[in-house]
Amino acid sequence: MKIAICDFDEKYVDSLLTYLYGKCSANNYATFTTINDYEDSLTKAEYDYCVMGDKFYEKLRGNNGSNVNAGRLIILSSAIDNLSSEEGCYIYKYGPMDGLYKMLNSNNRNITAAKSFAVYSPSHHELTEMYGLSMCRMLSEEMKVLLVDMMHIPIIKRLIRDGPKGSIIDVIYKLENNKSEEIKDLMDEYKGVDILPFAHTPTDIISISKSQWKKLIDYIDSLDYEAYIFVLDDISQGFKEIIERAGNCVLINKRGDYYRMQQEEMRDYIKSLGVRTTGVELLMSANNLNEGCYQLEELITGNLGHFVRSQNY
Repeated sequence: MKIAICDFDEKYVDSLLTYLYGKCSANNYATFTTINDYEDSLTKAEYDYCVMGDKFYEKLRGNNGSNVNAGRLIILSSAIDNLSSEEGCYIYKYGPMDGLYKMLNSNNRNITAAKSFAVYSPSHHELTEMYGLSMCRMLSEEMKVLLVDMMHIPIIKRLIRDGPKGSIIDVIYKLENNKSEEIKDLMDEYKGVDILPFAHTPTDIISISKSQWKKLIDYIDSLDYEAYIFVLDDISQGFKEIIERAGNCVLINKRGDYYRMQQEEMRDYIKSLGVRTTGVELLMSANNLNEGCYQLEELITGNLGHFVRSQNY
């Protein structure tokens, strides 16, 4: 895991580095006490976490619109009463260093150690779900993959010949009733990709509360997968939590200035959470498919599948 430590106070940075290195020497730490040095490093490296002093972050944000190029952003607040924000995770800078270590360690579970992507289309591109499944198919050739499909009307159920074993509401029920060991029996599989139960009715996703999403994410964290793909539809109560857990948010866009502006608005929001974004302008459309000429499997292995492979996820 690559961790950047950024603060103008050189003594504080040295002290924090000594502490974290003593706790876990397996991590790769990089320290910066100037904005220029940190920005220069971004041409050669990406960081899983960026632990950044609040004054350093404010200066950086003024320079480049808050792009810290880190999978997770933890801001060291100089004031104990300034610990809440949507810009990142805040922790009191002069508190016990154990608190920061626990924050890093608690999030360094399977889902953050593995490849993890959220796939979302602000313009509601009709091939978003198939794009996510194509990513899963590609990654499954080399690793164990879990697909979490959060579409309100998932087409993927058409690919499961015997019908889905359960719904995402069944999963929530088992989590609420301490029966998480039974969830694996509800999972489906499609050509080497494991699939968490998805929505059975269009209202399933929106009915799940924020606390229930957190329980679901914690459960997913506990699973042993090398890659996770979250396909998101409309904004649900768990949207922010899922985005924050993903190492990269792939934004699927339609052609046109209007859609590009829409994507940029969403990109700015996601970047403010300290999560990387990858923009994709997907020119192909389901409208171009002639009646009966394509099966869903052929779409995934055909032009769409080839395009996804070209993105080198």
